[in-house]
Amino acid sequence: MKNRLWVIVMAGLLSYGWNFWGTSIYFLDEAKNAQCAAEMLETRDFFVPRFNGQFHDKPVLQYVFMMGAYQLFGINSFSARLFSVLFGVLMLIVVFQFVKKLLGEKVAFYAALILAASLQMSWQFRMAAPDPYLLFLLTLGMLSFFYGYQTHKSTYLYVFYLCIGLGFVAKGPIAYALPGLSVVVFLLLNRDFSWQRIVSLRAFEGIVLSLAIGLPWYVGTGLATNWEWPEYFFITHNISRYTSTFEGHHGFPFDGVVIVIAALLPLSVFLPQAFFVGWKERKQQPFLLFSISVFIAVIGFFFFSQTVLPSYPAPCMPFVAVLLGYFLVKVEEEKGWQRFRPIFNAFVYLIISIALPVAAWIAFQNIPELKQLSPGYSLVFVIASLGGVLGLWFIHQKKMASALYSYTASFVVLLMLVFQFPMPAVDRLNPVANSLALIKGYDMPVVHYRRINPAYVFNLHRIVPDLHNEEELDDFIKAHGSVIVISAEKEWRDVRRTDMKQVFEGRYLFEPPTAIIMVKE
Repeated sequence: MKNRLWVIVMAGLLSYGWNFWGTSIYFLDEAKNAQCAAEMLETRDFFVPRFNGQFHDKPVLQYVFMMGAYQLFGINSFSARLFSVLFGVLMLIVVFQFVKKLLGEKVAFYAALILAASLQMSWQFRMAAPDPYLLFLLTLGMLSFFYGYQTHKSTYLYVFYLCIGLGFVAKGPIAYALPGLSVVVFLLLNRDFSWQRIVSLRAFEGIVLSLAIGLPWYVGTGLATNWEWPEYFFITHNISRYTSTFEGHHGFPFDGVVIVIAALLPLSVFLPQAFFVGWKERKQQPFLLFSISVFIAVIGFFFFSQTVLPSYPAPCMPFVAVLLGYFLVKVEEEKGWQRFRPIFNAFVYLIISIALPVAAWIAFQNIPELKQLSPGYSLVFVIASLGGVLGLWFIHQKKMASALYSYTASFVVLLMLVFQFPMPAVDRLNPVANSLALIKGYDMPVVHYRRINPAYVFNLHRIVPDLHNEEELDDFIKAHGSVIVISAEKEWRDVRRTDMKQVFEGRYLFEPPTAIIMVKE
């Protein structure tokens, strides 16, 4: 296939970018990040991240890009997510170009296609969050490290350290932990861990370079807040998040492996053979050993974490995709049909792909938030089933390339349809979207009582004062006369005021609280 790079770019734009502006900024972290950038732009305080006037727990890099987009296109979901999408496409280009040099163009093409068709990658690279920036930087950095290691070109090693420094201001110490652990695991497995090797990798100069890039912003933030924000960020939202469960996101043994398998469907069904081939041929192709090392390092690191989110194992996924791409090419070119028996994997995915529309239909019938929508939305998942049937047929015909294109094309189309139809329909049910016009229709101050969905703050484009008790509420009403109060039904239950009327009630999507809006005119 000619012009493979352009195929990758188009697949990435369609998968990651299709209708990325079509849903509102609603999810908790996304709303906080987007609003933090808006507040930073308004106050011109580029050192202290704040959401609704209070400390926010993410560093500055994402806000730089969001603020640039806000100035060009206004403060909205398109601007907040634009650079996330672009960095996703850039990551695919980086994977293609480096893997092309290391393992050949076909492996590079297959690996990038697998990533473009990934549900998790498509989700992460359309979110207003630090993860898209970190994923791009870690992928570029670790690929640069291996290329510099193999070719003895120090320029690529310095790119590695540069990416770590930028990653540090994208999401914090994790930008050091994951690449550092990956390199150590690789050197140990490759029996090349020595003082001389560490020196040859420009480790000391590289650490200085990365700190010179990342540390000044943290120092400035510390000076601006009497070191309160660095303590809040490093202790509470890094060390404590690793050693204790945050916000109910407790993991389970080997949850990272399960996440990787689910994230890289449909091709992840071939992971057993891919890892087997990668390990067996690690000496002939050291980059396969490096890819396995990244997987071990990332999964091993989060194995001990008490807080686990689906996004955590994502830094190893580009390297797992490389292992998958290498295996598929090997089967195709060396005719390993009898040896690897991929027909069994194809049957497994066919079962999964048939289960997807069935599970979606059941979800639309039983999940309270989805009952209001037509179960016909579940039919878009039949696209995955069609890809499963075609993939099985092509593998039966010993046409691995055609099977790969069937799997990835069906998933890219599926993702486009999901983000065009079911997702916007679900989004329209959220109480924030349904109550904004009502709130804006009152010409009076807006506050929240104890609990608020952060999306209200972003979509109202203003600070919404937080009132913690009824005494504070009484004082606010005395000072202003009229007020709109956003709260949750459970939090408002014990308020004794009788001079306020309820004008809205709506259950948050996939969360137990019920939002209520009270008005004192």
